[in-house]
Amino acid sequence: MDGTLLDAQHRLPVEFQSVVMALRQRGIRWVIASGRQLANLQKRFEPLNVPVDIIAENGALAQCAEEDEPFFRDLTPVPLFTDVLRVAMTLHGATAVLCGATCAWVQDNHPENFAEVSCYFENTAQWHTLDEVQSLEICKVAIYHPDAAKVLYPALAPFESSAVRVILSGPNWVDVQAATIDKGNALAALMRRFNCAPEAVMVFGDYLNDAGMMQGGVHAVAMGNALPAIQALTPHRALPNTQNGVMAYLRQAQLIPIEAQS
Repeated sequence: MDGTLLDAQHRLPVEFQSVVMALRQRGIRWVIASGRQLANLQKRFEPLNVPVDIIAENGALAQCAEEDEPFFRDLTPVPLFTDVLRVAMTLHGATAVLCGATCAWVQDNHPENFAEVSCYFENTAQWHTLDEVQSLEICKVAIYHPDAAKVLYPALAPFESSAVRVILSGPNWVDVQAATIDKGNALAALMRRFNCAPEAVMVFGDYLNDAGMMQGGVHAVAMGNALPAIQALTPHRALPNTQNGVMAYLRQAQLIPIEAQS
């Protein structure tokens, strides 16, 4: 969603509601796939009164528009991430968020980061020591740093293994999660739910946490602002998110009827 659908000010396209409804009338579902918390996404979209399915926490949770609870969950015990958390806690400026299904536990070491963290997490609590959180089961660990690409990611990348994935999910965020969790897995669960073939699915992405759902035979579209590794996955390009690239591509593909245009 961030860097794909939203503009630089984190705003939705002005025509978003009319487009979602027009596509739904044609039997086309709109899925929001994000690293954000489920509660955060629900707060953003429920007031719009449009039916959107949600893939949250990089694919650890998936919920259909018509339902009140996630039908797909993939949670991990915190001890799998203990070594990563110990290193992150030594890096000045890093704030670790333990992303549960209903609550995000935010490390209290850098209060100056709380404003940024609150943009992505609605239901939060704080933690101070690892002993306090060892019994939790979580979707992932999201770690904020003002310069994640240059400082945080290089420090955590060596923890990548067959059991743990370390993903640069934005300029200021690194996500650490069990290797089984992927937006692609949650998307596949939705496709099975609605008996939808890959060739009937269009996916937009810009960062490395989008890679899994952009493979497997779907029509994958890389944003103009996407990382080179994402652009290498597909020949299809949309304009950058700052130029309303998703909506422009849908018009180019003749999926948006004239009356849904702004």
